[in-house]
Amino acid sequence: MTDQPGENPTENTGEGAGAEGSATPPPAPPPPPADAPSAPAAPSAPAAHAAAGPAYDLNDAKATLQGANKLDLGIMAAGIVAFLAGFMPFYTISVSGFGGSGSWSAWHGFFGWFAVLVALVGAAAVALELFNLVAMPMPVLQIAAGAFALAFVCLVLALFVNPLPDCGGACSRGHGFGYWLALVVVLAGLVLSVLRMREPDAKRA
Repeated sequence: MTDQPGENPTENTGEGAGAEGSATPPPAPPPPPADAPSAPAAPSAPAAHAAAGPAYDLNDAKATLQGANKLDLGIMAAGIVAFLAGFMPFYTISVSGFGGSGSWSAWHGFFGWFAVLVALVGAAAVALELFNLVAMPMPVLQIAAGAFALAFVCLVLALFVNPLPDCGGACSRGHGFGYWLALVVVLAGLVLSVLRMREPDAKRA
């Protein structure tokens, strides 16, 4: 017996085969645009450090000092030397008949330590503006001159107000090398500050 078309289940009809062959695949997704922004790369360690703030450059500091006004350098040096003088023999006492003596620093009397600290503040004000670290609320040379003037007045008072105990005629009180050094450099800082204020390039505002 001859099989009729379509009776054999394993036989594909031409109509079905043609339908499968003519099926089109789904369209591919469009490619991303060429100008699409890419994900930002993570900053490297040096870049992150640079974004945090400029690093302190010793070469720039050296160049600033080399190009600074000599009077500004003298003012800063005067304040530093006055501060260091406060640790030297500032007040002295000697005992009559025994040959004993002793010395104390400026930190044993108010006018002594206050004077050397104020002188250091005047020098620091000039240094902060020189290196552009802090903007001062008033002209820095006026701050320096006022600080050295106040320090000088305190040192003059320290000449008469000695914090060491008075033992009558059995001992004598005086002032040591540190006091006289501080007095000289504070006076020098005051004079240099006034001279610097009179120069044409001095900042007055």
